[in-house]
Amino acid sequence: MEWRAVSVADVDALAELLGRDEEATVGRRESGPAEARSMLAAPGLDLPSRTWTASGPDGGLLGFAALQPAPQPGELRAQLVVAPSPDAPAVTATLLDRLDVWAAHDLPTPDTPVTLYQLPGCFPHDQLLSRGWTVVDSSSRLTVNLDAIRLPEHPAPAVRAARNETDLRTVHSVLNEAFTDDPEHPHPDFDAFHHAQRRREGYNPDLWLLAELDSVPAGALIARDPADRAWIAWFGVHPAHRRHGLGAQLLTAAFSLLRARGHRTVGVDVDTHNTGAMQAYTSAGMTLLGAADQWRRTYV
Repeated sequence: MEWRAVSVADVDALAELLGRDEEATVGRRESGPAEARSMLAAPGLDLPSRTWTASGPDGGLLGFAALQPAPQPGELRAQLVVAPSPDAPAVTATLLDRLDVWAAHDLPTPDTPVTLYQLPGCFPHDQLLSRGWTVVDSSSRLTVNLDAIRLPEHPAPAVRAARNETDLRTVHSVLNEAFTDDPEHPHPDFDAFHHAQRRREGYNPDLWLLAELDSVPAGALIARDPADRAWIAWFGVHPAHRRHGLGAQLLTAAFSLLRARGHRTVGVDVDTHNTGAMQAYTSAGMTLLGAADQWRRTYV
């Protein structure tokens, strides 16, 4: 085996690795080059020093690991992909060793958690458990075929796109209010939040949407549109303004904008236990593709 850091030239190989892992775990391939590019473009990820891959004699990737800042301030997010092969146990062990070394260096404090998402029944499952990782939550992926749903000809009057930086800041503020009770999503500083968003593939301020109720900002949505997929990155309605249909209006407005930009599908990842968000997405025509377990480890 050859061990080395990943590079942007490995997008297709990483996409193939993701596909092999998904095919073995859930019976179908869901990821492609867009997902691989998104992984390598994660904010704060230093490819030369915080990624590691194993490749076989044919040059194909057998495994991949990375460590980067998590969206939650002060936390770290790991990535781990291992496809079934005779070398998979050894590949998994070496990649987990590398994650341990990186975490020991990068953790702000020993009790800072590191999170990792894995498909249920993933190959590394037993090794993760043996090293102190535990499953703490679940995330669901939903998608919608924009050609299969009926969208309004004109946007709802309550929804408009952000026009300037003041509106971008308002979007951020509304999302903060929408996620007040969710410790996984604290983003108190607009400049840091906006910097992270600009680094994501498909960043487009024209897809930052505001919903207003009686001229008061009440809901917000941020979409992204890389060339070969579209994504709902952030979506929320202020708790005081829910049950007025604003969430549905935001989603249909985003779907219409994305379809006009040439997209045919839109995806989103959401906390499986967030029943309100799940209902909002499914009511708007999105369907469940599958779920991933959220693993966590602290090193104290």
